[in-house]
Amino acid sequence: MDDMTRPHPGVRHPSGYAAMLLDTVGRVTQWPAGAVRLFGLPPERAVGRHICDLLLRGTARERVRHALAEAVAGRAWSDLLPAECSGGHLRDLTFHWEPLDLPGVWGAVMVTATDTALSQAPRHDAADDAARERVALLNALSVHIGAPLDPRQAAAGFVDVAVPRLADTANLYVVEGLLRDEARPRLAVDGSVRVRRLALKLGTRQTDERLWLDAFPLDEVVTYPAWHPATRCMTGNAPIRCTAPELRVEDLDRVVAVLGEPAARFLEMSSFLTVPLTARGIVVGFIGLTRFPDRPPFDEHDKALAEDLALRAAMSIDNARLYTRLNRTMQALQQNLAPPPTLTGPPGLDVAHCYHPASEERVGGDWYDVISLSETRIALVIGDAIGHGPAAAGAMVQLRAAVRALADNDHPPDQVLRRLDRMAEDMDSIQCATCLYAVVDLATHTCALACAGHPPPILAGPGGDASVIDLPPGLALGLGDAAFPRDFTTVEISLPPGSTLAFYTDGLVESREQDIDRGIATLRDALAAPRDTLEATCEAIMTALPRRDDDVALLLTRTTPPS
Repeated sequence: MDDMTRPHPGVRHPSGYAAMLLDTVGRVTQWPAGAVRLFGLPPERAVGRHICDLLLRGTARERVRHALAEAVAGRAWSDLLPAECSGGHLRDLTFHWEPLDLPGVWGAVMVTATDTALSQAPRHDAADDAARERVALLNALSVHIGAPLDPRQAAAGFVDVAVPRLADTANLYVVEGLLRDEARPRLAVDGSVRVRRLALKLGTRQTDERLWLDAFPLDEVVTYPAWHPATRCMTGNAPIRCTAPELRVEDLDRVVAVLGEPAARFLEMSSFLTVPLTARGIVVGFIGLTRFPDRPPFDEHDKALAEDLALRAAMSIDNARLYTRLNRTMQALQQNLAPPPTLTGPPGLDVAHCYHPASEERVGGDWYDVISLSETRIALVIGDAIGHGPAAAGAMVQLRAAVRALADNDHPPDQVLRRLDRMAEDMDSIQCATCLYAVVDLATHTCALACAGHPPPILAGPGGDASVIDLPPGLALGLGDAAFPRDFTTVEISLPPGSTLAFYTDGLVESREQDIDRGIATLRDALAAPRDTLEATCEAIMTALPRRDDDVALLLTRTTPPS
C-alpha cells in the first residue's frame, strides 16, 4: 500500500475517485489505494472504523444510515455528502452505495466516492481521464459480474472487462482449497500455493485465443512456488509488477509455443501485473495481467485501478463461491432428508407413497415412514412439521429419528406420541408439528392408531367402501403449554385382508381454492374407486387433488389376502 501511494516524479495521481468496502453496519473492511489518495488516510487508520467517524460531518450520519439500509435491502443509492479529504479540506463528494451480493445474506456494501468538481471541471488532463476510466471500468464490471452466482461466470465477466481496456491478456485464479469448501486453506510447507484457472481472456488483436486456451486450459490446477510473483502478491496481499524472468519457466515455454520462436524477446519487453483477490479478509486468488510491448507498461495508476477492480471481482467471486457451497450443501441435505424413494412392507402388506414439496428446495416438514416391529407387526407414521424449507426440514429430521427410536420399544401408539411430545418440547427447531402413528398387526388383522393434531386417516374396505376413521384429534406436538390437556388416545380398528389405509398431510386436501372437508371427501371418493395396484391408486389421488399450496405427503398401505 505504501508503494502504491508513494509520489513519483512527473506523475499525478487521479485523486478525485475512490472505492472502499463496508460491512452492513458501516464499518470499513477494505481501504484500497484510491481511498488512501482521496482521503489521505492509511489503511491502518481506516479499517474497522465507521465511515461517519472517519470522513463525514454534520447531518451526514442519518443519510448514511438510510443509504446503508437501502444497500442491505439490495438497492443502490447515491447522495452528495461533505467529506474531509486529503489535506483536511472539506469537499462535496458524490457517494454511491451498492450491495455487492445477495441482500441480507453475506453483508457487504461497495461505496464509491467521486469528487463532483472533477466531473464538472471543463479541463481534461491525464489524471481526470484516468479517474473517469476507473469509474467506467467499475461500472462495466458491475454489469458483467454483479448477477452470476457461479464463480466461473463471475471470473469470465471480470476478464471480459479487463481485456483489452486494461491489459492484453487476463487470467483469473482461485485458491484450489476454497473450491473444495475449505474455509481457510493453508500454504504448503514449502510456501507454494495451488490455484485453479477459472478464466482467461486474450485481446482480439493478438494471436487466436483458442491457441492460448489450448496452452492454458480452463480449470487447470497450477502450483506456484513461494518465489513466484503470484504467490508473493497473495501472501503480501498487494499488487506486484514483474518481468518475464520472474515467471515460471513452464508458463514461458507455453507462451513461446503459442507465439513462436521470436516470443522470447517479445516477452522480455512485455509488462506483467499480478493482483490479489481479497474478500472478507481472505485472499481467495489472484488475477494475472499482461501488456505486450506495443502498449505502455503497467504503472502506479494501473496498479491502483487493478486493485479497485480486484476488490469488486473478489467479492462477487467469493459470493458466488459461498452460494455454490451453500447450494451444494442444501442439495446434499435434501437428498438425505427427503423421504426414501422406495418403501417396502413385509409379506402381507403392500405400500405406496408420494411426496411433493411446496418449493424448489425439494424437502420440507412433511415425512412418513414404515417401521418393521416384528414379522407380523408394522408401525406406520406420518407427520408434518409446520413451515417450509430448511427449518421445517430440520424439525422433521429430529421427529423422524425420535419416532424410530421410540418404535423400537414397541409401545402403544398413544404412549409413543406422549413421549414424542415431551421430546419435541426440548427441540428448539420444532414450534408445532402434527403426527399420526399406527401399528398394523397382520396376525390379528387389526390396526391401533393415535393422533396428535393430524388429519384423520381414511380406510377403504375390500368392497370399495371408504370412510374417515373417527379418531380423537389430540394436541399437536411441541406446543409446550401445560394448560392444555396432553392425553393421546389409542383407537383399534379391524383391518380385513384387501383393506387400504390412507395417511396424508393437510397439503394434499387443503388449498386456497378448496377447504379441508371438501378435499377429504375427494380423497375418500378416489380411494373408493377400484384400481389394479396401490401405485395406480396413489396416482389417481394425486390427479384428483391437483391444487397444492403446501408440502404434500401420501402413504397408502393395503393388506393382502394370504396366498
